[in-house]
Amino acid sequence: MDSSLAILIGGTAVFAGGVGYLVARRDADRRRAGLAAVGAAGGVAASFLLMLYLATVALPATVGLVAFLAGLVAYLAFRRDLGRRRAALAASGAGAFVAAGFLFVVYLAVIAFVVAVGVYLLARDRLRISQAVILTGTTLGGLLAASALVFWVSLSYVM
Repeated sequence: MDSSLAILIGGTAVFAGGVGYLVARRDADRRRAGLAAVGAAGGVAASFLLMLYLATVALPATVGLVAFLAGLVAYLAFRRDLGRRRAALAASGAGAFVAAGFLFVVYLAVIAFVVAVGVYLLARDRLRISQAVILTGTTLGGLLAASALVFWVSLSYVM
């Protein structure tokens, strides 16, 4: 693993921890919010390390893991607001979309998904649910497009 990927993974884990703290702080005291932040950051870091390890074994298994984890996280994030059936549908779409993005921009697709879910969790109390879902989809699509542009530019200068 090179240093730039380690920095991206660390930054994503810190972002997830910050979002976990802010979301948990609404309902709990500082101690529980701190535990939620550590759990979110640890979960993101552990997921990336599992993906990196699995990528050395088999790429299709890594894509399957990405689809599964994205679907699971999306379901857990949407279930409270959308209900089980619509959350499952949204989670299936999110898992497929992130897995397809993973084939083109590798780990940047997962980072974009983590940021999009963080935006949803922060925005759902300030916006209507429909607006928060649209904002989340727009964030994910925009970050995946930006990731594709970054990959294209970096491959253009390397070749």
